[in-house]
Amino acid sequence: MSTSRTGRPASLPSPRAALRLRPGTPVVMRSDGAVQCGADPRWALVLDGLSPAETSWLRDLSDRRHVTPEQSATRRGVAPARRELILDVLARAGMLVPPAPARRTSLAPGEAAADARVLGTLRTDGAGLATLAGRGAATVALAGLGRIGAAIALLVAAAGVGRLVLHDPQPVQTTDVGLGAYGEQDVGDPRDVALARLLNRRSPPPDIQVNGDAEPDVAVVVESRAALPARFTRLMSAAVPHLSVVAREADVAVGPLVRPGRSACVACLDAERADQDRDWPLVAAQLRQGPEQLQESSLTALAAATAAGQVLAQLDGHRPTAVGTCLEIALPDCLPRVRKLDPHPRCGCLAIAP
Repeated sequence: MSTSRTGRPASLPSPRAALRLRPGTPVVMRSDGAVQCGADPRWALVLDGLSPAETSWLRDLSDRRHVTPEQSATRRGVAPARRELILDVLARAGMLVPPAPARRTSLAPGEAAADARVLGTLRTDGAGLATLAGRGAATVALAGLGRIGAAIALLVAAAGVGRLVLHDPQPVQTTDVGLGAYGEQDVGDPRDVALARLLNRRSPPPDIQVNGDAEPDVAVVVESRAALPARFTRLMSAAVPHLSVVAREADVAVGPLVRPGRSACVACLDAERADQDRDWPLVAAQLRQGPEQLQESSLTALAAATAAGQVLAQLDGHRPTAVGTCLEIALPDCLPRVRKLDPHPRCGCLAIAP
């Protein structure tokens, strides 16, 4: 038997009898009797040189999760030595995980069945519900609740975040309506109040605070045309990770996601632009005083999903792509372009204790 695979960390040590094939792993046939476990190129594993009984056994592992690998191998007539060899290969490839722990509650829809299975593929123990439990204990603050900000709030709430702190007293405009957030009946009401009303109709609803003072695990600030570094001073001093989102004429800049004291901040971005254009401070001041930028539907959807993904990656303990970068999403194709951002030598933000 030979194998080929890309990389995923091996599963946590566990008694062999307790292990199961990682939930959500497809097992499919290839030519010449080879079997492929998984479809994601990051960790797909191909085994060849298998007997028909061994192939049938591996397919059975995918379909019958209530049966242990040993029980299934015995029923399919797989020799014990071959069974142990194949199980060892699967374990080293991270394809075997312990059984799911006792059920944990989650705020994600559908009792978190879909999210938990997918998130489990990113963990060595396969415990997607543990990731969701972490989200349930987290707080995300959002300021700037036009179309993009409202959509981010809906997405992180649907992903199981337990508490949202909403800041935006501006009235809902007719141009804010759509994309599953505000309706015509909300026009004229404060955005944070209208969004809280919508979120509280979810089942189960997250804990919603309007202009609350709960310390967030991540904050998101949505602005128009040019970010204002002064808005992030308190977040920097409190060492709160935060994400800047800026809506411009026909694109949205998502990032940087700032880890205070460890990565480039919004002031670094402002200083870099001033280095490139001596009139940037004059231009930026005028841009910030203009009316709020209208947010087109497809651009809003892509930008909100990208921003929500960065927030959730931070909460889940990963390193988001937007750390030290700006993700610029532009019409007409809405494909993100990554622009690197280094700490600016005149900023001094890395001196802040993380």
